[in-house]
Amino acid sequence: MSDELTISEQGQIADRYDTAVEKLVDHSMDVRRGAIYSMQSIMTDSPRTQPAVIDMLSKYIRDRATKKLTSTEKSPDVQAALYALGNRNPAHDGNAVIDLRGAHLREAKLEGMNLTNADLRGTIISGGNIEKARLSGANLERAVLTGANLTGADLSHAKASKADLKKATMTDANLANAYVEQADLRGAYLTGADLSGADMAGANLKGAYLAEITWSDTNLTGVRRPEGDLPDDPSNRTSETPRPAASDA
Repeated sequence: MSDELTISEQGQIADRYDTAVEKLVDHSMDVRRGAIYSMQSIMTDSPRTQPAVIDMLSKYIRDRATKKLTSTEKSPDVQAALYALGNRNPAHDGNAVIDLRGAHLREAKLEGMNLTNADLRGTIISGGNIEKARLSGANLERAVLTGANLTGADLSHAKASKADLKKATMTDANLANAYVEQADLRGAYLTGADLSGADMAGANLKGAYLAEITWSDTNLTGVRRPEGDLPDDPSNRTSETPRPAASDA
C-alpha cells in the first residue's frame, strides 16, 4: 500500500511540475508568478525534484532578465524566481547549480539568500541589496555590482576576478580566500571586511574605505592604491587606515 501511495504521490508531483512549466510561458504576469510559487512548493514537497526546478527557474530568469529589464522591481516574476532559488534547502541541490550568467538583475533584492556556488559570471546586479547573502564559492567573474549593498555578505572562496564593485558597500563582508584579481573596487566601502588569504592582485582600490581590514596572507601584488596606505607586511592582522574621499576617477 505504501509503495502504491509513493507512486501516486510521485505522479502528482510530476503533474504539478509539468503544469507549472506550461504556465511559465503564459502571457499573464500573475499566472507566471503562480507557477513560480508552485515550483517553490514542489522543492519542499519533493526534494528529488529540486535539481530540475533549479535548472528551470535559472533558465526562466536568464530568459526574462535581459537588457530590456530596467530593474527587477518592475518585474516581480523575476524577483519571485530569485526568492524561490535563494530560499531553497541547498542540501537537495544534487549536481544542480544556480546559473544566472549574464542576467540583468539591477536593484534585485537578494538579502539573506543562499547563492552558494552560484554561477553569476557577467551578471548585472548594480544597486542590488545583497546584504548578508551567502555567496561562498560563487563565480562572480566580470559581474557588475556597482553600488550594491553587500554588507555582511559571505564571499569566502568566491571568484570575483575583474568584477565591477565600484562604490559597493562591503562593510563586514567575508572575502577570505576569495579571488578578486583586477576587480574594480574604487570608492568601495570595505570597513571591517575580512580579506585574509584573498588574491587581490591588480585590483583597483583608489578611494576605497579600508578601516579595520583583516589582511592576513592577502596577495596585494600590483594593487592600485594612490593613497599609499596598504600594509607593508600582508601578514598584519588589521589596518586602521583613514577614510579617504571616494573617487570615480
